[in-house]
Amino acid sequence: MNGQLNLSASPATPATASRSKILMMAIIAGAVITNIYCTQPILPLIAADMDVNLATVDLVAGAALLGFAVGLALLLPLGDRFDRRKLVLGQIIGAFLFAAAAALAPGIWALIAASFGLGIVSCVPQQLVPFAAVMSLPGDRGRSVGTVVSGIMVGILLGRTISGVVGSAYGWRAVYGVEAAFMIPVWIAAAMLLPRGVPSTNLSYGRLLASLWPLARDHRPIRESMIVQALLWACFNAFWVNLAALLANGPWHLGSAWAGGFGIIGAAGALAASLGGRATDKRGPRSVVAASIGIVTAAFLLLAGAESSLALLVIGVIVLDIGVQSGLVSNQTRAFAVDPKAQGRINSLYMTATFSGGALGVVISGWLMTRYGWSGIVIFGIVLGLVAALVHWSGKPRREDVFSR
Repeated sequence: MNGQLNLSASPATPATASRSKILMMAIIAGAVITNIYCTQPILPLIAADMDVNLATVDLVAGAALLGFAVGLALLLPLGDRFDRRKLVLGQIIGAFLFAAAAALAPGIWALIAASFGLGIVSCVPQQLVPFAAVMSLPGDRGRSVGTVVSGIMVGILLGRTISGVVGSAYGWRAVYGVEAAFMIPVWIAAAMLLPRGVPSTNLSYGRLLASLWPLARDHRPIRESMIVQALLWACFNAFWVNLAALLANGPWHLGSAWAGGFGIIGAAGALAASLGGRATDKRGPRSVVAASIGIVTAAFLLLAGAESSLALLVIGVIVLDIGVQSGLVSNQTRAFAVDPKAQGRINSLYMTATFSGGALGVVISGWLMTRYGWSGIVIFGIVLGLVAALVHWSGKPRREDVFSR
């Protein structure tokens, strides 16, 4: 392909979405993403019920994230070729089925398999992010992306809260049952309110997937955004997947409801995604990315004292979420700017890298928590933050990075 993308764009262009439509996309995105993160507060309950250790039960959460990465890689590119609305509705049906299978899982490996499948079909939120970007004016793109990402982050954090409360009261299986039931009104809302998507290419599925490599190879902003956000997302998940164990086994001996309750605290930082989007529109993403890396690293310095201080734990949660969410929007906006006609594929590359990093962070942090305790998680987060800073500052802005400043 000689470094060039063979794109054949549809002559049709999508209508500009209203703010209310963008907000509805954010709500739907937040509702679906709870399928991935509802597991984390109830991992100790699953471990006790199925008599498995922490490293094994962490595979349930890791499988969901890995499945999500697979869905991003294989399903997101279809958004450039087909009506995203139909793709979203089909995936929500799949989420209902896999959540029901998880609720009925007879053993740990069946649960891991169901969690993997649930992850694959729950990439709906990342179908909606490029939807919002394409349907926004260039000067509003960061704001629109930030609004949908805020919905996603609120869904992640409040989903943990609901999961912790339901799991504590009714058991971990009830959490998946609630998730399955919740997908019914979500599907109805999406069917009624989502606009029809307009394809931007007529490439076959095989050629869509083949075009991913040239995009990553030829555009440095995409590569850097992928690597930096993968590292930040590994930090984010390393903390959250081990929070329940810290609260249960630390000096406080708190249950899953408390672990889920920290989602409310984290949700206070969810507005950072929307604010980060506005800052990206005004200042360019590179400066926002740099600030985000520094904030995430500082959060783990605060969390070093979390074993003995609930105050430091609360502050660390808020700071961590602000940093990760701001980085998510600014990195994503930077990548989207490369090619407006390849939003689905760019998002596939970006989010596959992000959630692969998250899955790796879950697996490694589970081992570190078992072997070294909370100090292993803190050191892991600081090291990842420093590596992200090195990657970010090693590259100078280039002409192709039209949003860089």
